[in-house]
Amino acid sequence: MHTFQIAESVLDGYRNDKLSDVRINFLITQANEQLSEMAQNKELYDSFLTKVKAPERIDNIILWILLMSNEAIGSKYIREFKKDFRKFIPVSDLADLLLYAIHLKKVKNVELDGFDYLLEYQEEGIEVMDQYAFTNVLLYIQTSKEVQMEF
Repeated sequence: MHTFQIAESVLDGYRNDKLSDVRINFLITQANEQLSEMAQNKELYDSFLTKVKAPERIDNIILWILLMSNEAIGSKYIREFKKDFRKFIPVSDLADLLLYAIHLKKVKNVELDGFDYLLEYQEEGIEVMDQYAFTNVLLYIQTSKEVQMEF
């Protein structure tokens, strides 16, 4: 996972400049609500957990990233629960939560259950989300280095 290789100082700058507490709190609340909703249909929820081979102890942020980055699970969730989303969960939401989780781990030294599993997880949706998050940070670095020139 490329995003985990980002330096702590850059992660902290990105988190402070680009990811507001309002945005993070919204995404965490959304993740918790959606996981609770899924859990109401135990059979479906268990099939989702089995599909991603989720560890027994896993933080909700990590679990939501795993589930929603899986296109088949995301589509089935939207269909089964009649969500008024576009066809898929926006990759920007997943990327922001990934950056937040990595910031917690590397900068704040907060352990999230299942974090190591997420770093090793191989799924096309995770790779897309990782590339999106990494690219956002690269763009942040580029714009932070630009200076205004006067002629």
